[in-house]
Amino acid sequence: MKRLPTYIPGLDSHLGGGPPEGSLIVVVGGPGTGKTLLVLQSLYSAALTGETSIYFTFDETPQNVGWYAESFGWRIGALQKEKKFFIYYLSEQEYERFRPDRLDSLKERLGYVIEATGAQRIAIDSMSMISYFLVRSMSLSTELELKATVQPLVRTLSSLAKKYKLLFYVTVHPDDPARSIYEALSDGVFELRYYKDISGAEQRGIRIPKLRATPHPLGYMGLWIERHGLEVEVI
Repeated sequence: MKRLPTYIPGLDSHLGGGPPEGSLIVVVGGPGTGKTLLVLQSLYSAALTGETSIYFTFDETPQNVGWYAESFGWRIGALQKEKKFFIYYLSEQEYERFRPDRLDSLKERLGYVIEATGAQRIAIDSMSMISYFLVRSMSLSTELELKATVQPLVRTLSSLAKKYKLLFYVTVHPDDPARSIYEALSDGVFELRYYKDISGAEQRGIRIPKLRATPHPLGYMGLWIERHGLEVEVI
């Protein structure tokens, strides 16, 4: 089974080299835990090796993403010019075209983008914006209604990951009403949060409660934001 490294220092050694190709990975975390940094770092590092990466964002403009990346010394702008790194900012107007409730057009559009760019890894930051959009636009009022709407969406993303043999990340807020659905249908879950170590000091940490076809530790591992990005504790 081919594995695709995350390129997060320390993490891949816990994952047998990385998640299997075709994996849909849910990255769960609150503000400041490092979930956006994790997916950006993974996409950027992969692009440096020659892979093509696509970052879809609902929250940040390409200018802000570039500024954030530069703070770690990442030259995303150069990779954009080489067509190895693409940033799609889904503004309100663009979001209406994205329409996660129209699965046929969504699948067709994402498939076209993947084929046109030759993308090998993708991130959607964040899926929670899609959850809130669905709840609001479709007036979903029960867990059953939400499940019936979100399940086909997640299966569509998972099928794209497997068809094109991608590493596909989606970020999710811990309070997302559809979080359990994303996690249940994904191939892996990376949970980022603050926790207290044995001395009682608060630390950033990462836990991997799920990663299919991969032996992995279940407890929290230390996660640090260093000068050049994230690093994970090597046990």
